[in-house]
Amino acid sequence: DLVAMCVNDVVTVGARPLFFLDYFGTGKLEVGVAEAVIRGIAEGCVQAGCALLGGETAELPGMYAAGEYDLAGFAVGVVERAAILDGKRVAVGDVAIAVASSGLHSNGFSLARHVVESKMGLGMKDPLPGLGVTAGEALLVPTKIYAKAVTALREACGADLHAPSHITGGGLPGNMPRVLPEGLACEIDLGAWTLPPVFRWLATTANMSEPELLKT
Repeated sequence: DLVAMCVNDVVTVGARPLFFLDYFGTGKLEVGVAEAVIRGIAEGCVQAGCALLGGETAELPGMYAAGEYDLAGFAVGVVERAAILDGKRVAVGDVAIAVASSGLHSNGFSLARHVVESKMGLGMKDPLPGLGVTAGEALLVPTKIYAKAVTALREACGADLHAPSHITGGGLPGNMPRVLPEGLACEIDLGAWTLPPVFRWLATTANMSEPELLKT
C-alpha cells in the first residue's frame, strides 16, 4: 500500500506523527460500540507512535439509522523543512520498494461488497470459499499503520529516500505518477509481490482485468 523511492547512503532525518483527534457521530450512543471504536483508535495511535489527545462524540437523532455511526479523524505531524519528501529528488536509477498492505484498507469496498453479497450471495458472517475466514473477517482486516515502517526506511536511507507514494484511490497508476518528475516512469515487477489472499480471491471471483485491479 506504500511504495518508496530509495537509494543507499545512510543519514538520519526527522519526521513523525504527533497527535490524533477523532469524531464519532451516531443517532443513539451505544457505549459498547463506542468503547470498541476508541480502543481501535488508541491501538492505531500506539502503532503510529502518536498521542490520542481527544475528540468529539455526538448523538444526532434522525441523522443516522439505528446501529449506524460516522467516524472521522485527523493526525498532525512534524518534519524538518529540508526533510520534506515531495518527489523533486526522484531520479533515474532509483529503486521502488513495495511495503505490503494488510488487506483492502480504504479502497474497493463497494466492489468487494458487490462481489460478496450480490454475485456470491453471501453474508458478512459466511465463510469465503477457499480462504478459511468469514467475509467480514477477510474484508475488515485492520488497516496497517505505516509510520514506524517509514521511519525505519528513512533511517536506513536517510537523505536518499526520495519520495513515498501512498497508494489509495486510483491505485498504482493513479498515485505513482504524482511523485515522478516529468519524463520519468517507474517499472514495477508485479510478479515479485505476494498479495493478501483476499485480493486474489476477489480478482478471480469478480473476473477483473489487471488494469482494473491495479486502479481499484
